[in-house]
Amino acid sequence: MNRIILTKTIKNNKTYTVYALMDENGNYKDFQLLPEKDTIINNIYAARVNKILPGINAAFVTIAQNKSCYLSLNDAKNPVYTNKKSKKEGLCEGDEILVQVIKDALKTKDPVVTTKLSIFGSNVILTNFDTQIGVSSKLDKERASLLRKAVLSKCADHEKEGYGIIVRTNAKNVEDKAVSQDAYSVAQKYNQIIKKAPHQALYSCVYHGMSDYLLLMKTIDFATVEWIKTDCDDIYDSLLTEYGIYDHASEKIMRYDDSAISLSTLYGIRGLIDNLTSRRVWLDCGGNIIIEQLETLTFIDVNSAKNISSGSNSILKTNMEAAKEIARQLRLRNISGMIIIDFINMKSEASKDTLIEALKRYIKDDNTVCTFVDITKLGLVELTRKKVHKSLKQILEKTLDE
Repeated sequence: MNRIILTKTIKNNKTYTVYALMDENGNYKDFQLLPEKDTIINNIYAARVNKILPGINAAFVTIAQNKSCYLSLNDAKNPVYTNKKSKKEGLCEGDEILVQVIKDALKTKDPVVTTKLSIFGSNVILTNFDTQIGVSSKLDKERASLLRKAVLSKCADHEKEGYGIIVRTNAKNVEDKAVSQDAYSVAQKYNQIIKKAPHQALYSCVYHGMSDYLLLMKTIDFATVEWIKTDCDDIYDSLLTEYGIYDHASEKIMRYDDSAISLSTLYGIRGLIDNLTSRRVWLDCGGNIIIEQLETLTFIDVNSAKNISSGSNSILKTNMEAAKEIARQLRLRNISGMIIIDFINMKSEASKDTLIEALKRYIKDDNTVCTFVDITKLGLVELTRKKVHKSLKQILEKTLDE
């Protein structure tokens, strides 16, 4: 069962929302520091096309005064126009269209937008670029068929109205009625956006994406949640609003209120942040790993340190513990891109195979795609991890730069 903590903390004089996911034993599985009002991801804007550059198959649009965004022309096939300035067919400079932000600005890079719109519900996603009713492939055929029928009962005109619905994996244990109502709700939101599109003022935000912590919670099957604790009134209220349709929601969602000890202190949030921002991480066996997050890659060095025994079993034990901790640190620090690991050298091929198989198992538990690539001639292990969120380091460094 999953346990979730939602609270707020201050780091470098800035307030963050903390999302911490634990298993039933109190081990952290996911951790996010979410800067308040720092993201525009999933917001939909009435934007103006400033420049089209066929050479790079892209356009640049503005969603606010002096706020330029990158739009791939592959993501601009059938835009929703709020004001078609040009008489020419297709997307033209000066046209005003609806765009949705899919990536925040990062350093010198502009935000990335698309004309493929998505509206997120508790168990479903509405899209305007595919008019099918789809169900997660992770659900069995019988359950998928029932959910598809439930959605169709509320969204029979989806093709005519130009949208499709995808039922997510977390709908597995949700009542059909709740899923169909969720689909109807997002369809109503979408239809209102389209209806009002021709009357939208330039640069207006026509749809605000969900709070980051709610989007993170959408990845979790609510039936697998033992409890959610928060000490913030606004978060507590939004949780009840979002999950009120679920059985036992009011029992699972807990308002923490203890003046003697804060929620952050109770679950060691500040200590966890210190651990995740430290260059050196100690292992129970006495060894340690050193994590160097560089511009182009992350380098991780495994050291025996206090684990003074040089026997092959001792080295394997240190490497095995390091592999497990490295997989955990990658998840909790949100490290992405290329990762190079320098384990303690082992002569035994059997020991090397044991270590690599263990590492593959550990990274397989990652909800974000993490791939074992190769072992170099120098014995360095190469991994790649898909970028979904900014790393903890990037978030905190941005705070210091502001």
